Amino acid sequence: MLIDLHVHSHHTLGCSLTPRDVVRRAKEVGLDGVAFTDLNTLEGLEEIRSAGAAEGLLALCGVEITTDRGHYLCFFPDPAKVPPPPQLFGSKTPWPVREVVQRVNEMGGTVVAAHPYDKTIERPSGDFIFTLDGISAIEGLNARRGKGPASDLAMEAADHMGLPCTGASGAQDSLEEIGKAATLFRLPVGSEADVVAQIRSGAVFSVAIGVTPRPPEQRERGGRGERGGHGGGRGERGERGGRGGDRRGGHRGGHRR
Repeated sequence: MLIDLHVHSHHTLGCSLTPRDVVRRAKEVGLDGVAFTDLNTLEGLEEIRSAGAAEGLLALCGVEITTDRGHYLCFFPDPAKVPPPPQLFGSKTPWPVREVVQRVNEMGGTVVAAHPYDKTIERPSGDFIFTLDGISAIEGLNARRGKGPASDLAMEAADHMGLPCTGASGAQDSLEEIGKAATLFRLPVGSEADVVAQIRSGAVFSVAIGVTPRPPEQRERGGRGERGGHGGGRGERGERGGRGGDRRGGHRGGHRR
């Protein structure tokens, strides 16, 4: 299954995208699902569930947490049972990354280092992730923030740490961003619990996609839009990073340059 694992909605400050429009766009470009990871909040859960039901597409809810050492995507088996981040991590911000990772894991969740080499954000994690225990994956491909060297460094870090790579659009400004990259899940996904389990087991791959909206008759057959070479290579050529399978571009055991 192909899921855009990092998308924002109007529950993120400065973003105007609605969950319903995002889900509709994800369906048009042939994705099997979309995960909303609004910044420091899970308040959109009910609206996300409603949007998925209305459009007949898997719509998941996670959260992107801002820490003192970068941004991290956090997914929980049951987001409805997760307290608001200020209650979960404390009132003092930015939250200490080690405490965030520890708390998410204690709650049965999983943590993905998001665009770690993106220098456009305050306090990017960079090589600090090598000292961080408890993360399950690295966002090796973020179509909005992590192009070129930033993606290469993220995938090399994942190789070095023996972690899988995820992929996502990072969409925030436009519906056209949806599905420019995604995460390939080896097994079926029907809930956040499945996302947590497969990321933890390493059964995920980052995928660069050249998306084309499907005509109605193709959607009825379950076909997909054209994908821009998600079988290997890095950067703009498309890649699968992570564990298992024929990964060619995203293999484990690479060396840091």
